[in-house]
Order: sequence, then C-alpha cells, then structure tokens
Amino acid sequence: MAYQTVRGMQDFLPERARKKKYIERVCREAFEKYGFSPLETPVVEDLELLTAKGSGGAAIENEIYCFEDKGGRKLGLRFDLTVPLSRVAATNRNIRLPFKRYQIGTVYRYDRPQAKRYREFTQADIDIIGSRSTVCEFELIAVSIEIMQRLGLKFYIIINSRSLLENLALACGVPKEKLVECFRAIDKAEKMGWEESEKELKAAGIDISIIGFLKENNLEKAEKKVKEKSLDLKGFSEVKELLGLLKEQKLDKLVKAELSLARGLEYYTGLVFEVKLEKGPSVGGGGRYDDLIRLYGGQDLPATGISFGIERLLDSLEEKIPIVPETRVLVVPVNKAFNSGALDLAQKIRTLGISTEMDLMEKGIGKNIEYADKKGIPFAIVVGERELKERKFKLKELKTGKETELAFADLGKLKELIKD
Repeated sequence: MAYQTVRGMQDFLPERARKKKYIERVCREAFEKYGFSPLETPVVEDLELLTAKGSGGAAIENEIYCFEDKGGRKLGLRFDLTVPLSRVAATNRNIRLPFKRYQIGTVYRYDRPQAKRYREFTQADIDIIGSRSTVCEFELIAVSIEIMQRLGLKFYIIINSRSLLENLALACGVPKEKLVECFRAIDKAEKMGWEESEKELKAAGIDISIIGFLKENNLEKAEKKVKEKSLDLKGFSEVKELLGLLKEQKLDKLVKAELSLARGLEYYTGLVFEVKLEKGPSVGGGGRYDDLIRLYGGQDLPATGISFGIERLLDSLEEKIPIVPETRVLVVPVNKAFNSGALDLAQKIRTLGISTEMDLMEKGIGKNIEYADKKGIPFAIVVGERELKERKFKLKELKTGKETELAFADLGKLKELIKD
C-alpha cells in the first residue's frame, strides 16, 4: 500500500518549508515590533468549548475534527486561535491589561478541500484584550500593512462593523432572530454572487432590501436609513473613527469601508476587517469580539484581533521568495581515512555560528561539489593529508571558483570570508 497525506493536508519539503518559515518570521517580527508577546496553547480543546453558542456557532460545528479520548472525554482540534486565547483569558484572571499576544500555530477545519484551502493550516494571529479603544483596531491594521508590504504583495484592506450591519439589517426589516442567518447568506456573496445570497435570504423568509444598500456601498445613505428608524449608529461612528486614525497616519489609501463584510463566525461584535490580495483571495481577517471571554466564564473583557493564513500567503508568494540556503560550508574528506580530521574542522566551524555540513555519503570530491552546487551551498572545503599535516585548508567559492587559503589557527577569519 502506498501511503499518502490525509486529504486536505500537506507535507512541506525543505525548500517550501523554508519559504513558509520566512513568512512566519516576517509576521513574528512585525508582531513583536508592536509589542505583542508570544502565547502557546494546545491543539486539542474540550469539544464543548469549541461548539459553545456564540463561539464558532452552528456553521462551524460540522467543520470541527472531534473525537473521544480513552477516558471518554469529547475533544476537538482547535479551528482557530481566538477561542483558545479567550479560554486562557477567562481562566487567568490576573493577566496584565492590555494583554497583547501573538500566536503562530496549526489549526484544523473539516472543510471541503479546494485550491488554496486546506483542512490543516497555519494561522499567524494577534489579539488585544482589555481595551475598547479604536486605536487597537488601528494597530492591527497597521501591523497587517507592514507585513503585506514587507512581503511585497499588492493588497487592500476592507473594514466594516457588525453593529453597523446589524442595525442596517434591522432597518431593512430583517427580524432580530434571523440576523445570523442573514449574515451567513451575505457572507457568501463574494464567492457565489449576490444572486445566491438573495436566493438564500428569500428561502429563509428574510427581506432582501438590505442587498441594495450593500451593493451600493454608500456609508452616508446606509447611515441615513438607520437614523430614520431611530436605531443605534455606534457602528457608523466606529468605522469613521478608524478611517480617521488611518488617514492621520497616511494609511487610509490602503483601506476602504465595505458594508457587505460580515465575517462568518458568530462571536464578532464590532469592527471587522479582511486583508485581500488585489488579484487573489483573502489572506487575513478578524475583528472585535467583546463578549467571548465572558461567555467562557471569564471577566467582562473587550477583545479584538486579526489572523493571517500562512498557506494562503505562501501560495501567493512561493515563486517570489528567494531561497537563501542555510548551510554555508560543505566540508569534504578526501576519503574515509580523513573523516576524523574533517569532522574536527566542521565542528570548529560550527562553533563560530556558521551552518556547516559534512559529507556523510562517502562520495568523491566531484560528486560532493555537485551536491553542494545543487543545494545552493556557496563554499566547500576539502580535507586530506596535506591539509591536516600543514594545518591549512583552501576555502573554495563554488560560484566563482575562487580559492582562499586559511590556517586552522586563523579560523576566526572564516566568518568575514563567507558573509552574504
């Protein structure tokens, strides 16, 4: 039997894994620049936590990988990093506020695998707990802009408010008890078109007049409609305040309001946002979820966050990310008799902090040079009788063929010679 990866999951061979790690590093550096600290949580959580009403909601229940352990406990694999974070905040009442954390980890969704959509994937997530200030959302968007610009991607960010959308829906005659159903239908418009959304709304007995406002995407007209019905205008204020902060920092040209943005998960309560490629899918998204921590038995703590799909970014960037080989030097013994001397030299080079490989296949010098060239290792050192007797070796730069002789006693000079 030929074994393969589980459907919807994938292996990352070294070259691709290195590119993935590069994207993760860019995210981590941007997160830490803005004062976010690392957090790690288990992949496995109580199923009751993951399926709690107001958490992932009914839409996510069928997408959870769930099982019983040997003790009969019902467990599930986390479908995002926000729910575990909320559990942490609910059970650790002494965390210092604001609690700014980042996490880069694997999550699982039993979804239908398709292009750029997997059942196992990595999220890079930042959240701020403890503050209701719109400056929090500004920071999340500013970090997102920095990451996308560093990765060299053409993108834009759309923002909205769940409060705005809820009150606009109410103003258009959507019953309160059908709001979640309404948003679920609206959320499908981007992938399946407005006709499909209209069809779903009609099937649920929901007034479709809201679609006209969403398609026109006019903030002033939508606000006028909500005002006429004497409903809450807080969501409109939130969007305007955030756009104002972005304009002050000259970031507004990369961000626009999109009244149809709903975000699929039920726990969002305020501002929501998505990071989208100019020609491609959404690669990140998030929003405010002020009720989730209290739902899990914690304090009444406001929270907001954003998450990036690392594989989504990798799929869009893979051909553009330059591969910089980690190994800088290959040490090659002339034959097995010189393994000990070659190994001693390799170890000494490693103590200098230089990534070094040694021939493990006992091939000839030519085959080793060919191996180094294919793998992108820029330098090679051959160790034989003369090198060990004279305590000198030649550092060969494979790209140019240039050779530099160096004494074993002057090994410290090697760092300068092989620098990028």
